[in-house]
Amino acid sequence: MGARNINDEQPIDRSPSGLPLRHLVTADVGSSELYVGEQWLQPGDEVLLHTHQVEEVLLFTAGLGKVRLGDESFVVHAGVTIHIPAGEVHGFRNTGQDELRLYVLFPGNQFAATKIIKP
Repeated sequence: MGARNINDEQPIDRSPSGLPLRHLVTADVGSSELYVGEQWLQPGDEVLLHTHQVEEVLLFTAGLGKVRLGDESFVVHAGVTIHIPAGEVHGFRNTGQDELRLYVLFPGNQFAATKIIKP
């Protein structure tokens, strides 16, 4: 078992889209079946269209954005949760004037392998 205080300074990595990503729940804290990360996007930042071989959950905690999920688009803000089926093309962008913050959850104990979809 392990605990991390999200208010404590944690190392910042980069997501496959090059944006900041903080790993919160991983094998490092004893997880075997769950990954939780925290991500934030500045106004205009975008997570490129991509897929994973596993399902994903996005839980938005601040800001305003737009998620593309397959052929659909959704407006997101604090309190919105998006479930992304395995293999579904998706991406999102900060459409607001403030930081867009969210938690990213995957099965397994690490950030899921990502395939960027080239335009």
